[in-house]
Amino acid sequence: MFKHEPKKISRRRALAASFGAAGIATLGSTQALAASWPAGRLKGKRVLVCIGEFSEGLETYYLVYRLVEEGAVPVVAAASVKRLQMVVHDFDPQYSNYTEKPGYKIKTDVAYKDVNPADYDGLLIPGGRGPEEIRQYDDVLKIVRYFMDKKLPLGAMCHGVMLLYTGRTIKGRRMAAYHGIRADIESAGGVFVDKPAVVDGALVTSRGWPDLPYFMPKFLEVLAQ
Repeated sequence: MFKHEPKKISRRRALAASFGAAGIATLGSTQALAASWPAGRLKGKRVLVCIGEFSEGLETYYLVYRLVEEGAVPVVAAASVKRLQMVVHDFDPQYSNYTEKPGYKIKTDVAYKDVNPADYDGLLIPGGRGPEEIRQYDDVLKIVRYFMDKKLPLGAMCHGVMLLYTGRTIKGRRMAAYHGIRADIESAGGVFVDKPAVVDGALVTSRGWPDLPYFMPKFLEVLAQ
């Protein structure tokens, strides 16, 4: 699914490979790590979750729920406060690209124009088509720049990294993302890494929803520091 190769491969086959024996072993170690954390380690930490119309639903809800489980406070931001439509992205061998279906809706908490980034300890950006929309808003780019400039915990999944190279230079920064925007990252001077979770300072990135169990523990580690 995420592997970048000159030879075309089945998206379904690649997706299945991402959950192979190695992935199961890694998931086991991830669960053990999370279970060993002191209770309340992240209590009171506030994390802004930036989404837009048609953000990826699984990524959005997984990030929000994991924060709640760890005692952190997720605050979902969008262009306006309303119930926002999310989508489900999947892969079908008859198509050369991912498919999209309507997913769950989510109630947003705050509009971007009302966000003071200094009120938050971390920033998360799920993928989907939401990042393509919200990177057009100056209020969102100001938030991204704040976290990048101050080297604060920032996590971006899949297409979420679009906001990084739109808001600030990513020259020399190592990051994972959906393979379809590898060329964008490299054109902007970044270093594309085909791994489930990549940590570069306070920046944590991932290829997409199959990597959620590997991405989120890394982000929570950075947030806890």
